[in-house]
Amino acid sequence: MSNMHDFDWLFDRDYCGRILQNDYSHELKQRVAESILLFRNFNVSANPSMPYISAWQEGSDHSIWYEFAGNRLLDLLGCRSCEVAEIFRDSIIKQCTFHYQTGSEKISRKILQQQDLASHRYRLRQDVKNNGCTEAIYKVSLPDKGSIWLKDVATVESFPADNVCLSFGALIDVTKEMVLEEQRQIEEESLRLQHQELEKKLEEQNKELWKVQLDMIYRLAQATSIRDNHTGLHITKMSHYCDILSQAAGLADETRELLFHATAMHDVGKIGISETILQKPGKLSDQEFEIMKTHSIIGAKLLSGNDSPLLKMAKSVALNHHERWDGTGYPNGISHEEIPLTGRIAAICDVFDALTSDRPYKKAWDIDKALSQITREKGTKFDPKLVDLFVDQRESIEEIRNQTPLPAGIQIS
Repeated sequence: MSNMHDFDWLFDRDYCGRILQNDYSHELKQRVAESILLFRNFNVSANPSMPYISAWQEGSDHSIWYEFAGNRLLDLLGCRSCEVAEIFRDSIIKQCTFHYQTGSEKISRKILQQQDLASHRYRLRQDVKNNGCTEAIYKVSLPDKGSIWLKDVATVESFPADNVCLSFGALIDVTKEMVLEEQRQIEEESLRLQHQELEKKLEEQNKELWKVQLDMIYRLAQATSIRDNHTGLHITKMSHYCDILSQAAGLADETRELLFHATAMHDVGKIGISETILQKPGKLSDQEFEIMKTHSIIGAKLLSGNDSPLLKMAKSVALNHHERWDGTGYPNGISHEEIPLTGRIAAICDVFDALTSDRPYKKAWDIDKALSQITREKGTKFDPKLVDLFVDQRESIEEIRNQTPLPAGIQIS
């Protein structure tokens, strides 16, 4: 009995496949025949899926054909079995496939549009063959039916003797779910754009607020320097010294930027000190010095009550830049790491600039003498590690000391 005769009973159902009518192995024909019988039973049940059996031959043009297509699929496409492959292929406008990412439980999704599918079909089919299964979702456009989403789940079997691969699958209409998913994506994109616009506006507002804060602290610092017989150059130089030392100490750029500008307010509390004391040409008496020491607390009070990172930093510097490493400083007598790092940095830079600047009661020291004095007070007045870092930056410090006008500070991006 020939292979053709074995399967004559299938041809009364409008069989349009190739395998049962051509010279393929009995094993392959048997598998197709049994599967068609099984899928026909699915076809008449209440199962909403649309079963199919497709096939392709390797080593040729790799074109796909259908050995079986359920009635629901034929009705959906509005065609006969022999037309399913071409009509279904041409109706696909988008394909989504899902894969587990290598070494991860996360699922990645790949989307191919209609214009990309033709060049990827062979590779996709090879992936399906290698995996032994496939799961994909197709968006199809059909006359008089509009766009429909179909989920495809299939297993693949290979018959090397015949160079044939069989795909046993079912399509399920998931249009409602995918329409909701598309709406969700549209809403998410709209929210993303709104969020992006809000972030842009907030960034612009923050930049304006930053400019206002800088203008305020520098005007206040200028007023302080006028009362204290200091120049704006003292404030600027100290800011640059702090920037050099904070960079050597490994502070983040944003913290460096805040410290650069906050340093301008280190002596703002002197606004509350009598001009008689501030402008006294000689040494202060013990009582006068006790009054002078209150400028740290006055400055901290002036700068308190605001959550701005810049003003909080300025408050800390104003309060702590006269604290000493050994705990004998003022106003709180704290020591070592109890003193904020920014206060320890400002303490070194403030003293260095005072030593290397002219004052009514003294002439400016040269850099060598000033650095020697800073080094002698390492471990008593100043943080030892910061002193070493400061001395190591001598070249940069000397450049700032001798440069007028001074360069602008770093900017937060």
